[in-house]
Amino acid sequence: MTQSAASQSVQHLEDFLSVQLIDRTKRPFVLTAEGQKFYDGLAGVLRQFDTLVDEVRLGGSASGEEVVGHVVVASIYSMGLSYLPTLEEKFQQNYPRATFASQLAHPHEVYRMVEQGTVDFGMVSYPDQNHPSLQTTLWRHEPMILVASPRHRLASMGRISPEALSQVGMVAFASNLRIRQEIDKELRNLGVTMRVVVELDNIDSVKHAAIIDSGVAFLPMLTVRSELASGSLKVIQCDRLELTRPLGIIQRRDVSLSRAARSFMDLVMKNRIWDQENMDQSGSLTSEESAPEEQKPSAEDSLSNKPSMAR
Repeated sequence: MTQSAASQSVQHLEDFLSVQLIDRTKRPFVLTAEGQKFYDGLAGVLRQFDTLVDEVRLGGSASGEEVVGHVVVASIYSMGLSYLPTLEEKFQQNYPRATFASQLAHPHEVYRMVEQGTVDFGMVSYPDQNHPSLQTTLWRHEPMILVASPRHRLASMGRISPEALSQVGMVAFASNLRIRQEIDKELRNLGVTMRVVVELDNIDSVKHAAIIDSGVAFLPMLTVRSELASGSLKVIQCDRLELTRPLGIIQRRDVSLSRAARSFMDLVMKNRIWDQENMDQSGSLTSEESAPEEQKPSAEDSLSNKPSMAR
C-alpha cells in the first residue's frame, strides 16, 4: 500500500469514528489516546480471530494433532530474563511448528496488554488475585536472598543473627513497590530496622548498587545467579530470614487460549521447580517431572487462598 493510500484509509477511519487517531503535529506521527485505544483493541480482536482460525483448522483440541500457531506472552523484566529463554527453548523443542514471542514490560503494562488482549497471557510477581477481569494462577514462590559485595563487612562474618542487620545500610526498592513492602514486613517480623541508603525502582539497579558496595540488598535468587558464580556478590546467611516472591500467570477470564498458548502455559506449569539447588551447572531448569516426589507442587495451585508472601 502506498503512503497516499494509507493516509486516505486512516482519514476515512477517523471520519467514521469521529475522532482523531493520529497526532499529525508531531514528527514522527504518534497515536492520540483514542488512536492507541483503538489500536490496542483491534490487536486483541485480531489475536482472537487467529485463535479461532487455529481451533477450526485443527478441529478443536483433539489429542494427537500437531500444535501450530503463534504465542505471545507479556512478562515483567525479571521473569522474562530469568525464565523465558529456557521455557522458549523447551517449547520450540516440543512444538517445532509453533512460534513464540515475548514482550517485556513494567507490571502495569503487562496487565494492560493482557486486559486488551494483545498477548495471550502475562507473567508477573505478586499477581493481583482480586482483579475483576483477569484469572490468576500461582506459578511458584521464588526464593529471595540477602546479598552484598565481598568487600562488605557482613560478607565475611558467616551466618549472622537478625540483630546484626540493625542500622546496616540497605539498597532498597522504591517504597511504592510491592517487593519493598514485603521486605519491610519481613524485617518488622524480625524486629530489625535497617538504614536505607538509596531507593531504586528495578532489580538490575539494586543489584548493581550492591555490587559496588553501596549496601546489602534483598534480591530474587535467580536474578543474581551469575553474580554469585563470578564472586561479585556473596550470600549473607541470616537466621530466621525466609523471604519469597510469588510469581503468577494472568489471563483474561472471557477469552479462550489457542492450542499453542495452552501448550505453552502447560509447559510453564510443569516447570515450577526451578530453585538454585535444582539447577545443573549450565543453569538449565530441573522440571517438575524429575524433581524429588516430596518437592512436587500440587496439580493445580491457584490464588484463591492468599499465599504467604514473606514468612
